[in-house]
Amino acid sequence: MAESDGQWEKGEKQETRCRDPLFALLLYCNVGALIGVAAAYADKAFTDETVSGYEYEGYLYAALICGGIALVFSALMMALMMAIPQFLIKVSLIFMIGLTGFWMVIAFASGAIGIGIMGAIFFALMLCYARAVWGRIPFATANLVTSGTAIKSNCGVTIIAYIFGALAFGWSALWTVAFLGVWEQTYDCEDDEDSKYSNCNTNYGYLFLLFLSFYFTHQVLQNCVHVTVAGVVGTWWFAPEESSNCCSSAVRDSFIRTVTTSFGSICFGSLLVAIVQALRAIANQ
Repeated sequence: MAESDGQWEKGEKQETRCRDPLFALLLYCNVGALIGVAAAYADKAFTDETVSGYEYEGYLYAALICGGIALVFSALMMALMMAIPQFLIKVSLIFMIGLTGFWMVIAFASGAIGIGIMGAIFFALMLCYARAVWGRIPFATANLVTSGTAIKSNCGVTIIAYIFGALAFGWSALWTVAFLGVWEQTYDCEDDEDSKYSNCNTNYGYLFLLFLSFYFTHQVLQNCVHVTVAGVVGTWWFAPEESSNCCSSAVRDSFIRTVTTSFGSICFGSLLVAIVQALRAIANQ
């Protein structure tokens, strides 16, 4: 609550305790179970002759290469965003207008009149949107610069973000091995005598559990970074003397809160989102 002299009065300190510990335990069980599945079925996916006829080594190597490239580009884009924030906002807006205009022109040029009309509608909407928000770009730039300043003052959060990014990358690789092993173990095809194609059955129960495991852990890792950064920026805003260097007490305390007292709540929220994502993934099969 703000006082008349502009000073801030801190609220009552909350009890320090771990909240929603059951969901944190559920995450640990999830990770342990997937490690067991990967250890038990990994050899099924990396044999010379797989049941499905696919060779998966190339996919795994491609994933490793793409993950490494993504880490490099994320660092470059972070530096670019802090250097020219206003320019990036304007370029992104103009790019969307150009993209919808290009879609419209290509559709009309290829004779797809219906798609071209739809493209023209989106092009007009993007022009109206750009005109409406153009005057707010300085405000958006100020917000972006403020957030960038907070991160620069506590650059230790970027190290935490890359650590969790590496964990997410490792989790994706481990999950891929487990998924391919289970897929090969449960993949069932029968030749159809009346057709040149085979009837292949997928066990959607196993598929849902695997997708749930994948999204659950990724959501937890992502939200851990989100909560840590939020805590650091909040401290930087209200108590800048506690968050003025790379490894400030704000970074350390926020990270400790994230992986201890707030971890169960993070897992709880992440599980709810993961269930929806897993159902969507199954529906798209």
